[in-house]
Amino acid sequence: METKKIFLIAGELSGDLHGALLVREIKKIRPDLRFYGLGGKAMEAEGVQILFDLPSVAALGLGDVLKQYFVFRKIFYNALDQVFNRIRPDLIILIDYPGFNIRFAKKIKRRIPVLYYISPQVWAWGKRRIKTIAKHTDKMLVFLPFEVKVYEGSGMPCEFVGHPLVDLVKPSRSLQGLKDAWQLNRKKVVGLLPGSRHHEVRRILPVMLRACARIAQALPETVFLLAESRTLPPELYEKILRETSVPVKRLRDETYNLLAVSDFALVTSGTATLETAISMTPFALLYKTDPLTYFLGKNLVRLPYLGLANVIAGRKIIPEFIQNDTDPVKIADTALHLILDEEARIKTLEELQSVREALGRPGAVGRAAQAVLKLLENRNP
Repeated sequence: METKKIFLIAGELSGDLHGALLVREIKKIRPDLRFYGLGGKAMEAEGVQILFDLPSVAALGLGDVLKQYFVFRKIFYNALDQVFNRIRPDLIILIDYPGFNIRFAKKIKRRIPVLYYISPQVWAWGKRRIKTIAKHTDKMLVFLPFEVKVYEGSGMPCEFVGHPLVDLVKPSRSLQGLKDAWQLNRKKVVGLLPGSRHHEVRRILPVMLRACARIAQALPETVFLLAESRTLPPELYEKILRETSVPVKRLRDETYNLLAVSDFALVTSGTATLETAISMTPFALLYKTDPLTYFLGKNLVRLPYLGLANVIAGRKIIPEFIQNDTDPVKIADTALHLILDEEARIKTLEELQSVREALGRPGAVGRAAQAVLKLLENRNP
């Protein structure tokens, strides 16, 4: 019997992580399967044969994408050629990354079963993509509870498996152990999560640091912890930090520990906002991109909020500072309010708990793996 093959596409670091976790769970049940795809180091570590490290060329917005158009085009058509002429997988799993993945599904033309893992944010960009996705996809697995309703009537099966971050977001040590190790006892702590891509860090970390300077004036004993991405060079942070007098403790691969000890966090829009919400850490969302991407996005987005915590809650429970509104003074004043005002802090924590509960019970990746294998067997007896 010929070994069955699965081809995955993850274009961002978060997608690479989720792809790796999914492959790990599938292999527990079916260790005989072989995996190929476009992804990053996490998927590769789980045994996926990576054709190209797609997250390494990830772009922040449309303006950045345009600069790398021919790079993406070459990767796209090479992957199609590999799928049809060499690998010939039994199933394709697309992980978010809609600009690339929806086009890829269209090119497959249902000649190979396609499962979409992590829905594109069609609920934010309008529903025009739903018909296209449903036409070219055999099944959708979603992380957010309201997304099932979004796909109702599309003709495509959609299953809510819960969010994997519910299992993942936890400190590796006790809270007191972390505070002792980092000398944080009896001090206020502000965490800084400026993103995992060059463009994000260059645009947003300087704003965060200016806000920190104001926080430090009001609360001189505050400790500032910076979450550095392991995918970015230390020199990137060093260059930006030279422009501030605020003392910042730099941490790598310690994000969940950092969030556990933080009284407040400044967080770039993206997966980190949901990780912070699950950590039960009050925070403010910051987002700043190139002017072209912001202009187009502002006219396309159909939601009043950018942060997933606010989208899930259905109201603004987390302050958002976007583009020209990323004023360090306003950001710092908001931070100080949520650090010092106990009533406001308790209310925010209650809201974050509701968001966490809405993300489903533990075991999301295991349920997703079962759904993948069911589709694989149903279409490939």
